[in-house]
Amino acid sequence: MFKRTWMILAVVLLMGILISACEGGDLAKDLTPIPTLPKGEEPTLVTSLQGGAATEGDGGAEIDPAELVAMGEQEFVPCQSCHGVEDGVGPAFTGMAERAATRVDGMSAEEYLHESIVNPSAFVVEGFQNIMPPNYSSLGDTKLNALVAYIVAESSGETVVEPTAEPTEAEATEEPTEEPTAEPTAEATEAAPTEEADSETPAAEGDAAAGQEIFVSKCAACHGETDGAGPALVGMGERAAERVEGLSAAEYLHQSIVQPGEFTVDGFANIMPPNYGDQLSETDINNLVAYLLTQ
Repeated sequence: MFKRTWMILAVVLLMGILISACEGGDLAKDLTPIPTLPKGEEPTLVTSLQGGAATEGDGGAEIDPAELVAMGEQEFVPCQSCHGVEDGVGPAFTGMAERAATRVDGMSAEEYLHESIVNPSAFVVEGFQNIMPPNYSSLGDTKLNALVAYIVAESSGETVVEPTAEPTEAEATEEPTEEPTAEPTAEATEAAPTEEADSETPAAEGDAAAGQEIFVSKCAACHGETDGAGPALVGMGERAAERVEGLSAAEYLHQSIVQPGEFTVDGFANIMPPNYGDQLSETDINNLVAYLLTQ
């Protein structure tokens, strides 16, 4: 009798467990399942981390050599103020690639030029000062490669480089050069404001927007937000007003552009190219001064 009773209790207990398990299935339906992907399929995030289309923004796509050189020509514009046809503040642009190929044993012209741009103090050419701004590494690999490609192509005389850039500038300089009244006109402007239209406009009344374009192409390499090879652009107009007694800020800046050796600021070398009076027309200089006065 006792055995039979125990067996009945065991059966009842077992049935209770089974019923509880079945009811648990309803609870399982209410739970959110863990997301799964079909076998062999990977999440999109993994694909992007493995370097998919993101490489396009990092310069992964190849650039046509001619386009690269054209890009480099634009990047070289600020460099022209120091690297011209002949030696000046920096080594001449003419023949630069050929010289670069022989400067350091074991380095190609491209390697030497690239290093000289991103780390200019690494290879200071004898006879020149270590004054090249060290901030060109911020250009990024694509623009740096373009700049090197332009220097190499121009120096080697490849036809891919448009030879009109410098001649056009030279043609522009011929006009003020042929007119011996260019600078005297500026002086006459102050004394007799009834001269022709261009000369009537004093430097302070030039076009600041046009002057900014000139500054970017001619001056920005040495005159940045802080002191570098030359005094900082920031505050230049204010400082100019106090530099020389008897000269207004506009007059001082004008004189400093056409004859930079006249007013060399303490702490800086007299290295500014002295030929801007020949390169720029009087209107250009007035525009440049107008821009500097806004700083």
